[in-house]
Amino acid sequence: MGQIATVLLFAVMAGADNFQVACGLGMLPLGRARRWALGASFGICEAFMSLAGLLAGSYLRIHVFGAASLAGTITLLASGFLIIYLALNDRDMEELANNKWVIFGLPLSLSLDNLAAGAGLGANGYPVILCAAVIGLICTAMSLAGLFLGERVRRLLPRRAGALAGAWLVLMAVHSLLK
Repeated sequence: MGQIATVLLFAVMAGADNFQVACGLGMLPLGRARRWALGASFGICEAFMSLAGLLAGSYLRIHVFGAASLAGTITLLASGFLIIYLALNDRDMEELANNKWVIFGLPLSLSLDNLAAGAGLGANGYPVILCAAVIGLICTAMSLAGLFLGERVRRLLPRRAGALAGAWLVLMAVHSLLK
């Protein structure tokens, strides 16, 4: 029972980052299908990175953790500044929101830290498939919640949502750098 509680706690912590980022991305003009695809992408990336880490064991925990976390933070910071720039210059936010980078690249870069965390779980003998499935499901659910919550904010502030989304992503990256 202790292992399941640890995996659930880890999944919620991993999902919390996704939830926060998804709230910002949800403020972009994403269609319903794109929201579902992005939520699924977050969950799949988190699950597969955790799975890879679980399989790799403790080697990755020692050698990759710091660099993986920093890569996700830098990507988040760059994405936030790009969104702010485009929003303030009246660029088409719909084109950005439907860019394949947003759907695949951002979730992948943000899940790199799970590679190392999964290695820690794997080195301690946690069940590989169960862990990856639980992490993926929880991260997907939390990402979808954030995306649809962000959509509500966009409806309330349609003219400011793009800049607010970018500012939120930059704030998340700065917070991550300061941790």
